[in-house]
Amino acid sequence: VDLQNPQVKIYIFDGLSEGGNPRKILARQIATGPKTSSISPAERICITNTPLEPIAAFSLCNVARIRNRDKILDPYAGSCATLLAAAMIAPSAETVGIEIAHNGLVNRDDIIQDFRSRSLKPPKLICGDSTKLCIREEATKSVGGVPFDACVADPPYGIRESTNYNENSPLEELFTSIAFDREASLANPSNHSRLLRLGGRLVAFVPVTDQQTLSEMLPNQDLKERAGLQFEVSREQPLNEKLSRWLVSYLSVR
Repeated sequence: VDLQNPQVKIYIFDGLSEGGNPRKILARQIATGPKTSSISPAERICITNTPLEPIAAFSLCNVARIRNRDKILDPYAGSCATLLAAAMIAPSAETVGIEIAHNGLVNRDDIIQDFRSRSLKPPKLICGDSTKLCIREEATKSVGGVPFDACVADPPYGIRESTNYNENSPLEELFTSIAFDREASLANPSNHSRLLRLGGRLVAFVPVTDQQTLSEMLPNQDLKERAGLQFEVSREQPLNEKLSRWLVSYLSVR
């Protein structure tokens, strides 16, 4: 047995007691994970008005089942908290962030520095609106012209609603984009790539007030079928007495 470089490490927990009798426990470490607090807003260079907290960013990535060498898209990237979490979970993943805000609101150089200061692979950053076909084509071209394995997002509901950006919610816009690209790829596969591969996942947050239900805030059945997406799971995080944030996951099945 090579104790300097063992294949399996066994740990001894000492000082435990049961009924006043001291005990020792042998344990084997089966998994490790990143320290979530290392990407808290206080630890980052690029900070926006509403930064996503680390636990939420890691939750999105874990539900999306991100793995090394996956291609990950955040169509509402902001300061890239979600892509930072993705890079920590899967260091060899290729991450791409689309953000409509200009550099005065979201500094791209600061985002790159947030990754490099942690020895993480920086994302490919695209300035533009993810509802525009040319922007989505730029995103897929940046990963070799193939569909993404996962799409993770914390859409800017409050910003868009307060400015009357669009009558559709950001999640509906995203579903519409996935549906358009899917239909275009089926009609002309040699010239158009779908945004999300078969078997890929879309995972996003959806805010729901006490006057709303989750079902009415999600895309309708027709849009889900056009996008080829099947609902998987939802989990609620109450934020206060009147507002909850739901994490929803969809699987690309067609």
